[in-house]
Amino acid sequence: MQDEYSEAKSLLTEAKTRFKKVGDRLGAAQCIQSLGDICTMQDEYSEAKSLLTEAKTQFEKVGDQLGAAKCIQSLGDICRMQDEYAEAKSLLTEAKTQFEKVGNQLGAAPCIRSLGDICRMQDEYYEAKSLLTEAKTQFEKVGDQLGAAQC
Repeated sequence: MQDEYSEAKSLLTEAKTRFKKVGDRLGAAQCIQSLGDICTMQDEYSEAKSLLTEAKTQFEKVGDQLGAAKCIQSLGDICRMQDEYAEAKSLLTEAKTQFEKVGNQLGAAPCIRSLGDICRMQDEYYEAKSLLTEAKTQFEKVGDQLGAAQC
């Protein structure tokens, strides 16, 4: 599997370079985001954070708020995995707000679920129950039964 990640990184880096050469900043930002996602899957969190922050900035420059929101969500999830709960809560709340601004409830729901999970891990059970119930409702509204079941 590691070889496939290496190949994917190589191809994405090449694609990013080509997108930049032709002036396609959105395409380059998407490549950077994917590189960050791969680093996350490989537990290379420092590199992932750097790449996702760069991608977020690029998405914002081209006006792609959805792309930026996805990067913020990924950054929040990395912080959650590293037990950096205060930063994770801040980022996931920001991502949730961004998703809601662009009308993407399917993007907001996982943020709410992650916020609920963080509260549960911090023994804030009342808040966790409230957030997980809200997330379940959001998942049901968009027809995501698996997402609802995970709440």
